[in-house]
Amino acid sequence: MAVDYDEALAVVQELIEESGRQVTFIRFKQTPEDANKPWNGPDDPDGTPDAEETLWGVFVPPSGSNDLGLKAIDNDLLKRITAICLAAPKSAAPVFDITTANEVIDDSLHYKVEFVKMLKPADKTLLYIVGVSR
Repeated sequence: MAVDYDEALAVVQELIEESGRQVTFIRFKQTPEDANKPWNGPDDPDGTPDAEETLWGVFVPPSGSNDLGLKAIDNDLLKRITAICLAAPKSAAPVFDITTANEVIDDSLHYKVEFVKMLKPADKTLLYIVGVSR
């Protein structure tokens, strides 16, 4: 029996939009200033967003419990985060790979992205699980 992941994504989007709000994911500039010395990194990594994507998300307190049948967060990582943002992907392809995001903006609060995990059966991303810190 084939599973309709588009229908599952629609349910996730609806549930998060009912309780959540729009949040902006930002990836800062990734290109090194000097291609001959890439280890020096970008000239202004935190000043120039390379890409932005706005998604619907809800914030929940971090928990060390088993989620989705797997241990979602190890205890050391749990100590570094202040919240978890559950974000619904758009139906269309994202502007950039959300797993490479550096920051999440919720209203006027800026959060550093500590990790991004996905619920992704087959080739369809249904949910982003994003650990953030202040």
